[in-house]
Amino acid sequence: MALVKFSGPVSNFREETKVTSTQTSNTGYTQVKTEKEISFRVGNRPVSMKLPKGIELTDGDEATVVGSDTRGGVKAVLVRNDTIGMIYGMSTWYVMAWAIVLLVVGLATLTVFVGIILAPLGLFLLYKGIQLMTAHKMMAAA
Repeated sequence: MALVKFSGPVSNFREETKVTSTQTSNTGYTQVKTEKEISFRVGNRPVSMKLPKGIELTDGDEATVVGSDTRGGVKAVLVRNDTIGMIYGMSTWYVMAWAIVLLVVGLATLTVFVGIILAPLGLFLLYKGIQLMTAHKMMAAA
């Protein structure tokens, strides 16, 4: 999906923390996972983004967004707070490193059931890594 880039003032900023938990029946342990879901408007376009941590952005700040255009708005890949100059999003090298690890392990174990699962996961992360590289180049362009 093609990426779009746009800038403008931030309004209607909302940050929600989603908490999910899973309990294993064998051991009885409960694993709790939190994720920040951020939604706001830049100009008049709705933007949403998921991050493991929060974001330093408030109403009235100037922001630049790079993301994929969806029916309900824009799903952000990178957000830059132009007021303070901070960029929020995943690291390209982190995603690419996991993609390479999953591809290598997946291809090495392709004859076993595990490789059939890991190889496509590695390809998907490789696609996301390339998308992140493109987003960083778009963000760096004037």
